[in-house]
Amino acid sequence: MKKKLFLFFLVGILSAGFNVTSAKEVENAVIISAFRQHIESIPYLNEANMQTLNAEISEHVKCLQNWSDKEAYIKDHELQDYLDRQKGSLKYYQNSSYAMIDDFLLQYADQGIENEQACRDSLMAILNDRTGMCETNLNLLERELNNKEEQSFLDTINWTWVIIVAVLLVCIILLISLSGKKQKGVVPQPKPNPSNGGSNGNTAGIVVRRKTATILKKQSLEDVMENPAYLKVDAIDFCEESAVRRLYIKNTCIIDLYNMYASDLANPNNAKENGCMVLGRWVHDTESGEYYVSLEHLVMPGDDAVFKEYELNFGGKIKLSVLEQLRRLRRETNMQYDLTCWVHSHPGLSVFFSNSDLSVQMQLKHPTHPNFLTALVVDTLTPKEDVGIFTFRRDGNINSKNELTKMYSLKEWYAWAQKSLRETAAAPEAPAAPETPAAPQDSATSTPEVSSTVSSTTTASDGASYQYSSN
Repeated sequence: MKKKLFLFFLVGILSAGFNVTSAKEVENAVIISAFRQHIESIPYLNEANMQTLNAEISEHVKCLQNWSDKEAYIKDHELQDYLDRQKGSLKYYQNSSYAMIDDFLLQYADQGIENEQACRDSLMAILNDRTGMCETNLNLLERELNNKEEQSFLDTINWTWVIIVAVLLVCIILLISLSGKKQKGVVPQPKPNPSNGGSNGNTAGIVVRRKTATILKKQSLEDVMENPAYLKVDAIDFCEESAVRRLYIKNTCIIDLYNMYASDLANPNNAKENGCMVLGRWVHDTESGEYYVSLEHLVMPGDDAVFKEYELNFGGKIKLSVLEQLRRLRRETNMQYDLTCWVHSHPGLSVFFSNSDLSVQMQLKHPTHPNFLTALVVDTLTPKEDVGIFTFRRDGNINSKNELTKMYSLKEWYAWAQKSLRETAAAPEAPAAPETPAAPQDSATSTPEVSSTVSSTTTASDGASYQYSSN
């Protein structure tokens, strides 16, 4: 009897072990094959796009190697901007490789993976192989651009020596000429006395030359930081590594933003992508390296903008509107206003930051302080009208959807803005407070009126039109 019980017990253990082992064994080959199909669905990483991109970069490298006027070719094709844009996109996907693999493998969490580490290594090798050729070609293009700069520098050195020699020859000739005049008894005229302004009273003893330069407006958020008309959003709530420390969103800005998407709420079955630019101010804390940013005034696209279900084209007229309003705000407030944010919607598609969005963000950023630029993505068809905030991290990359620790609600913002507007209008005017110093900042930073070029289609002499397309 004991032997029979022991045999039953042993058979049960072996059967359970066999079932557990069978449940865990998902072959790596199956996962790898599914992953290859998965990355083909990603527009940037699919094989067709990689081949097109590699061919395009290789063609630029070949032309630079054989073009007679390299500088003209680089300028005509805007190669430096092209290189920066492509390297930014490539770096974004390389940095998000581990997160992409983690997300993909979640679907096998219940079944288990035969050899998970070996599987992860294989998937990473696929991604590296897909992006490796592109990285190599971009490095070749960068080297050709640097070779052009070195050659131009050498040419400048040669011309400098020619100019120096020519100046020396002229000086020698003048010295010989003056020596000949002295030998002939030519007496030089007495110099005017600086103390009395010269012999005729018109020659000044001291000449002051004043260099003209663009004078920056006051760069401060003193009137915003404790102002109840501004919603304070701490970046630590939605992204721990954000280079932006805090956002100050004006109540009227929120109301205008909510009204912009009113048509989507009224007609959800025919919702279309929509967007705008936002002007505000920013302060850079040089001690922590973080930014404090305000969002105050919306700039709507012109009548040349195109809004479709999965496409948004800002058109060219919005560029002129941004420039005009920046000049007006700076003149009226004596404050340094800039393009601090851009907004667009993903109706019914959820909140995320696509590769097209990344390209726009990289082109809209400030030339010397890129990390304060903020992007808001709104899904108008969710119950709370979800809002995701995307900013540059401290390492210069954009935070992804997976890194967002909090999603905001445009409806809740709108309710707060209405209440804030009523309270602000009803509150008695407070006496003027003494001026307090602003947060540590870079006061000599160059801030152009609009630091962006969103497409290669130029519409104005100082830049290109704002255009954005997303599928």
